[in-house]
Amino acid sequence: MDIEIVETTDCDELAALNEPIQAWHHQNFPDDFKPFNAYEISKAFKNLLTNRDCFALVAKSDGESIGYLVGIMKSRPESAFQYEKTILEIDQIAVVSGYRKLGVGKRLLDAACLRAREKGISEIQLNHWAGNELAENFFGKNGFVYFNHRMRK
Repeated sequence: MDIEIVETTDCDELAALNEPIQAWHHQNFPDDFKPFNAYEISKAFKNLLTNRDCFALVAKSDGESIGYLVGIMKSRPESAFQYEKTILEIDQIAVVSGYRKLGVGKRLLDAACLRAREKGISEIQLNHWAGNELAENFFGKNGFVYFNHRMRK
């Protein structure tokens, strides 16, 4: 399978790829996540992509969109507590279910990491929700390790 990774600003395409992810989040955390609404999600992507530090990548196979990634470069100023740091945050990543475990997600991550290196950014961060074992396993296999745990009551 030939996979092409391209940058996109097609918010309707991103919204369509987001649907199963939004549905999973809504099903598992209904007090936090709304049901999928294509129009609203597309608008949200449009707003997100107006940030010059944000980008979206799409994985395509034979012209079909099979996955996406949204990345945001974030800078933290130095303070009395922490050093200045710029990171690439992987805000969203998803692969269409029939194409998982074929290297699509890794290709998206690799493309985002390359973009970070080109900008002089050496640290990539992301998070996932508790109970999303698919994400936890995927990120671990791709070299991500826990450095912070968030809790709520």
